[in-house]
Amino acid sequence: MLSTATSASCFLYNKKLSKVSEVKPFSLEEQINFFKIIKGHDLELLFITSLDTGLRQGESFSLTWKDIDLDNASINVNKSYKTVKNIETGKYEGVVQTPKTKNSIRTVPIPSPLVNKLKQYKLSQKALKLKMGNLYQDNGLVFCNMFGNYLDSSNVLKRFKKILNEMDIQDMKFHDLRHTFATRLFELGENPKTVQVLLGHASISITLDTYTHVLDSMKKIASQKLNDLYISMGVK
Repeated sequence: MLSTATSASCFLYNKKLSKVSEVKPFSLEEQINFFKIIKGHDLELLFITSLDTGLRQGESFSLTWKDIDLDNASINVNKSYKTVKNIETGKYEGVVQTPKTKNSIRTVPIPSPLVNKLKQYKLSQKALKLKMGNLYQDNGLVFCNMFGNYLDSSNVLKRFKKILNEMDIQDMKFHDLRHTFATRLFELGENPKTVQVLLGHASISITLDTYTHVLDSMKKIASQKLNDLYISMGVK
């Protein structure tokens, strides 16, 4: 019979394995195809920003234009949007909160192609404001619905799933766009500490545990590079 300590250890280990198994990033080929399919979609910039910056969904939903420095190509992540149930009314309400940990408050660089896309998107958003007139509630949001209000996560997920079905991809979540961002960085040889900072993880252990599968594959690549080096040196 397992001791309490051993049982707890097994539980944590299984929980960790479950967490790792839930990480389902796009392959590079799938990501390229995804970019092609979403071209012109009204949520295109939301998807691309998630893939290019690794922002959590709530961080993207709460993003305002004041948080984005297009001149210096950076995003100041300082809040998150989520829907919570009001105990008194029993209804779900949207709230903007400060991040749970101090590491979540961070500055994330924006790739040059995304900077240009955001500039164009900002102009099209201004045109929409004029078209909608008084129907548009200007909350300063970067990503919002046609009336300027906060996006609904269930609706975004539904539309995301529709695109995935077109790509014949199953069981992928919106959060996997963030996982794709991290996976691409690791594949490019980025340091785990840098990835941790960019993702806003509370500790590097969270980063390492979450992306164990990616790091394992990188070990094989590193080993092959070492083998190639020895061969070039004539070492047998």
